[in-house]
This record gives sequence, C-alpha cells and structure tokens, in this order.
Amino acid sequence: MPRFVRFLGDEGTPVWGEVDAVDGEGRASGRLLGSLPREQNPNYYSALLEAFNAGGSGDSFHVEPGMMLPPVSRPPNIFAVGVNYQDHLDETNEGNRQAGRPIIPQPIEPTLFVKFTNSIIGNEDAIVIPHMAPNQVDYEVELAVVIGREAKNVSTSEALRYVAYYTCAHDVSARDAQLEAPAGQWVRGKGFDTFCPLGPFAATGIDPSSLEVRLRLNGETMQSSNTRHLIFGVPHLISYLSHNVTLLPGTTILTGTPGGVGHFMSPPVYMVPGDVAEVEIEGIGVLVNSVVADDYRG
Repeated sequence: MPRFVRFLGDEGTPVWGEVDAVDGEGRASGRLLGSLPREQNPNYYSALLEAFNAGGSGDSFHVEPGMMLPPVSRPPNIFAVGVNYQDHLDETNEGNRQAGRPIIPQPIEPTLFVKFTNSIIGNEDAIVIPHMAPNQVDYEVELAVVIGREAKNVSTSEALRYVAYYTCAHDVSARDAQLEAPAGQWVRGKGFDTFCPLGPFAATGIDPSSLEVRLRLNGETMQSSNTRHLIFGVPHLISYLSHNVTLLPGTTILTGTPGGVGHFMSPPVYMVPGDVAEVEIEGIGVLVNSVVADDYRG
C-alpha cells in the first residue's frame, strides 16, 4: 500500500515523495518522485499517476509534519455526502425527534453538498473557529477520494479505476449555521475557511470498502467505525456523482462520517480554541489539527 506526501521543497514549491517510514512524531522520510508539470497544467494528474506507479527514485527526503501540504491543493470541486453511515443517520434522527424537526427517511440515493476550496488546510494547520458561528463547531472523520482522470457516466464496476488516491479528511461543521439558525444551510455551516483539513498522506492500492476510521479529540476517541458501514460505498458514490456532473481530475469526494459527532451527545461536545483533533484512517495515516480562535479583524 504505497503512501505519498506533498510538501514544500527546498525552493519553496510543492514536491511529492514516496513515504518509506513515519516516526512517532509524524515525521516522514523516503525518496522524491520524478519531476512533475506545474499543478495548473492539464496533464498534471496523469503525470502524477505515472509518477506514483514509478515510485520514489530520486533524492531522499525527511519532512516535518508542519511542512506537509494538503495532498490536493485547489480541486475543481469538493463534494461531500451527508448521513452516509447508519449509526450517524440514527443519531441525527434522534436529535431531530428531540428538537421537533422532520425525521430523515432511509436514503435511497446519496445526500450531497459541497465544500469550498478555501476550506482546505493541511496537516498541522489550524482549524479556525469563525466569528459568525463560534459556538457549535463539530468534528467529523471521513475517508476522502481524489479523482485521477475525467469520469462521466461511469458504472460502479469501473468506478475505482478513476481514483488517483485516498486521504484522510475532517469535515468540520458549524452546527448552528448548518442546522440551528433560522436559515440553516449545510453548505454554509460546512464551508467556512479551514473547515476541510486533508492529509497527511495520499494512499494508493488500498481497499476503500473496509478501512478503520476514527477521530480523537484531545486524545479521547470520539468516533470509531469502519467504511464497510457506509450506506453508499465508494464505487456507488463515484458512479452516482459522475451521472450528475463530470468529475474532473483532482475532484475530491468526502464519503460521510460515522456516529459519535459532538452535536448529538448529551451534553453536546464542540471544538474550542486549544483543542487538538486527530483523524486516523487505516492505511493512510493520522491527520492532526489544532483549533484556534479567529483573530482576523480585516
């Protein structure tokens, strides 16, 4: 199961390397991949896939966690899927029942929303609590899928052929903006700056149908599940989305979160400045982000 890391090279530009080892502090070492076109080049992802297949054959590297970059920088789209684990659907509906909101029926097709490119941050970057919705910022561990070549109307049997790699994602959610405000909106509540941490590594050659996923907040496990419990698995999601819109290379798909989110605990648990969140997915790694207050004043 090869893993790759995107980080700042000696000239201050992004480079890729194949990871041979990761120490207990999250430092990665390995060999650099061959030269790649600029990330804006339309041939970038095809060249990246070729470099992945060739493996690391260049100079050795040793990279600190804070120098790692998100494994995708500015994807053409970030799609996300709501209530895609049964236990999360159940806890959501229990919360809806208690709040007098409508019950969500068992889904017969995926529930889709989008996140914005400005929401992407990398490993060891800070999640910023927004001024507009500071009181109910929640955590969600998710497996992310990055598309490697253009996909349009693909079948479920062919869907995984369009995947470039997998990575860890944290679908940070401001529940007051998403659910509780009079005009609550999923895209607004999940689209604030820094609300889509990705990383630390890109993994290929893994089976997305049976991966352990977990999230720790300040060292305490809050979510723990396996992708085999997805209501709609990765091939179904890729196929479904590709029948709605052409999936361009770099398109990133967040596949849903399991039960255990803070909003539906009693009492609720939300992230606050000073917290540290760790998203861990089997075969990929551990994505670490601190939580800070928004000190931007314009």
